[in-house]
Amino acid sequence: MKRIAGRITAVMRSNTIIPIFLGVFLSASLFVGNFFSLENFINILGQNAAKGVMAVGMTFLILNGYFDLSAGTLMGLASCLLVGITPSVGLFAAIVLMLLLGLAVGTLNGLMVTKLKINAFIVTMAGMTLWRGLTFIYTEQTIRNTSKGFYELSRNSFLGLSYPVWLCLIFVAAGQAVLRYSRHGRNTYAAGGNMNSAKNAGINVDRTVIINFAVCSLCAVVAGIMYASKFNSASPTLGWPDAHMLAIAAVVLGGTKLSGGYGNMLYTFGGVLVLGFIDNIMNLLKLSSYYNTLVFGIILILVLYMDKVLREKPAYNIPDKHNSDDKHATEKEKK
Repeated sequence: MKRIAGRITAVMRSNTIIPIFLGVFLSASLFVGNFFSLENFINILGQNAAKGVMAVGMTFLILNGYFDLSAGTLMGLASCLLVGITPSVGLFAAIVLMLLLGLAVGTLNGLMVTKLKINAFIVTMAGMTLWRGLTFIYTEQTIRNTSKGFYELSRNSFLGLSYPVWLCLIFVAAGQAVLRYSRHGRNTYAAGGNMNSAKNAGINVDRTVIINFAVCSLCAVVAGIMYASKFNSASPTLGWPDAHMLAIAAVVLGGTKLSGGYGNMLYTFGGVLVLGFIDNIMNLLKLSSYYNTLVFGIILILVLYMDKVLREKPAYNIPDKHNSDDKHATEKEKK
């Protein structure tokens, strides 16, 4: 019995999202009216599907020890461009062009960080300002969607869940599969855990980082497409000022280390749900939206503290051959 209890405690300590998720869920179920219902849970999933997709891309990047401040405004730009060009080129072509835009922007960010050695904070902050400026140059007001089929995509459902929710779940599952079973996933953990050791082990760290920047921007564009379908319109203010911060918050809540090398996609999804629970609780209690910001800030501080004190877990690491040789030599000398 003690062994089981010890294992449960170890899991809780090493995966901070589990106690947070259970605490918020059980407290809300007991003390907040109308929270514990299937209809409300489905509503929470639908409200946070696009945020979940963006968090998937941000997880790949944070596992490398970076983050993207431009994801939110890129999402807004993609949403406006999509709705604006659809009447001219058609819905399918517009979506393909936006996806290519996301890949191009992310690749450019990655190249500037890895090849030009510009700090990722500076690169993505500049991108945040640039995409916001371009969005307002393109349109200063909300653009209405003219494609009825595109709007209905977010309203249709399968097995009780809307298409955006299924899309989010597919992204989460695919992201977890890539991290766990693919060479790129292993390289991502290794580069985030110890970049020098990863390079010494023959891993192309620059390529790994560039790919993850591209994935992050691609997910931001997909989120923008989902919002355009959901609202049947696009606003130049979409994603501003805190969409990227909410994505980062979800990843951190999920237990991914900001320094990189440790985390997974399933716990990131748990972080998205916790933020969704809190937002839903505030709405059910009819509290001002300003309280949301206050609570999110408090939770982030608590999570960072838990990450530091409770889970000083070593990052995934590839042994440095030279360090390993030195270690063996030292041990022989001692003998």
